[in-house]
Amino acid sequence: MIGMSKKAGLLAVVVVVLGGAVALMLSLQGGDERQQASAIPTTTPSDIPESESPQGEDSLLLPPQTVAAGAGTILIDLQMPDGYKLNAQAPLTAIWPDDPVAQIPPESRDLRLIAPQLPVQVPVTFAPGQTDLALNLTVYWCEAVNETLCFVDRATLVLPLTVSSEGDAHEAVFARTLVPPVVVDTPG
Repeated sequence: MIGMSKKAGLLAVVVVVLGGAVALMLSLQGGDERQQASAIPTTTPSDIPESESPQGEDSLLLPPQTVAAGAGTILIDLQMPDGYKLNAQAPLTAIWPDDPVAQIPPESRDLRLIAPQLPVQVPVTFAPGQTDLALNLTVYWCEAVNETLCFVDRATLVLPLTVSSEGDAHEAVFARTLVPPVVVDTPG
């Protein structure tokens, strides 16, 4: 998220990344042909949790699930607070690696969908075994009414999955709850 404030010849741009912020101060002094910029990090690498990359991408370990071998479905279940929706101008992106236990068809391993109906359903063939199935997920979402404030959520969801030869569960669920960051409005 990006916020800006201009006050007395100083333009402050604040970029909020999951888990922290970086402030970029641009000095726009009149009469000075050389504009100066300096970056002031408000987080340091040691402030970033191990589960979060410096780019703001979370790596989340989901609760283990067990499904039966055979044809099935993977659900991408996104929850947003009331008053928010998927961005209709940017794709929800879901990327899976090739996996011998959860065999997603090649045409479904790199999905880019504009404002899909949730939950997103992906066909899969489950083969007996165990895997840590990883989903690289990027979601663009906005306020539903004003659409003036939009967010990007990037995460790698890791699902410990056991596929047994018996059972009647044929759905594996990648659940993600989206929470808007706290925005501090600066006077000026």
